[in-house]
Amino acid sequence: MRVVPVSMADRTAPDPRAILTALGVDDVNAIQPVSGGWDTALWKVERPGGAFALRVFPPGREDDCRREAAVMRAAAEGGVPVPRVRAEGAWKDRAALLLDWCPGRTLADVVRSQPWQVGALGVAFGRAHARLHEVAAPAPLRAAPEDWIAWAGPDEPALAERLRAVRRRDDRLLHLDYHPLNVMVDRGRVTGVLDWANALAGDPRADLARTVTILRLVAPYAPGTPRYLTLVLLRLFELGWRLAYQQSAGPPGDLAPFYAWAGAVMRRDLAPKLGQPGVWLTPRDFERMESWTEHWKRRAGVDS
Repeated sequence: MRVVPVSMADRTAPDPRAILTALGVDDVNAIQPVSGGWDTALWKVERPGGAFALRVFPPGREDDCRREAAVMRAAAEGGVPVPRVRAEGAWKDRAALLLDWCPGRTLADVVRSQPWQVGALGVAFGRAHARLHEVAAPAPLRAAPEDWIAWAGPDEPALAERLRAVRRRDDRLLHLDYHPLNVMVDRGRVTGVLDWANALAGDPRADLARTVTILRLVAPYAPGTPRYLTLVLLRLFELGWRLAYQQSAGPPGDLAPFYAWAGAVMRRDLAPKLGQPGVWLTPRDFERMESWTEHWKRRAGVDS
């Protein structure tokens, strides 16, 4: 996340002070908009007790907000570094959460500014991911243990059948958007795992496959950095993540059908965002997603 000047803020966004008042927060010293995800609005809120993050959901997403708050509380109880939920509520038709502000910077920012740390940061990323998968999903998520399979969409019946035939776990907490822009670090230590909107119960291999596809297919390239150098850094980072994860959690087993699933999910999830303001995806990115998905379907023995 990055704090942006007020002049760059979306003038059509809701008034954060009004939202904070609705949450019972009236001791605000300063508010600054924050650049971040595609789906929610973010502000950094300075109060006498410290800094906090105000996360505001689009209209009609009250259930998503309540669910995300419950997931973060479960993750925190399991020892995962997540922002503490300080207030939860709604203003008009927008649900909102007030969260602790995690110290440090996004892991992606640190990798760009300190590329020599990429291996160690990958290790920290992997250890935190393994810790996350030790947590049992909260009861509301476990009530629908195959939701993650259905995320690939109705056009993938053969892939869904293949995944249902795999011997797997259905009770682990999955983040399903675990990547360097959603992980905060400070002095080499993970201080916060952010953005739990996609969290579900399921097999950890689905979460691992999602992270791999994000790193391989849609990880943005740093401006001014040669593409080949970015690719090298991403591979070194991925290697550190994989090694640290396996040291903590053991070998994950066969990932081929999960890679195919993750490619199908990415393609379906991101297609509506193509061409929207602030979204840098191109048709070439979707060609790569398609190629990845078909490759791993063949490896997994899935008929297209």
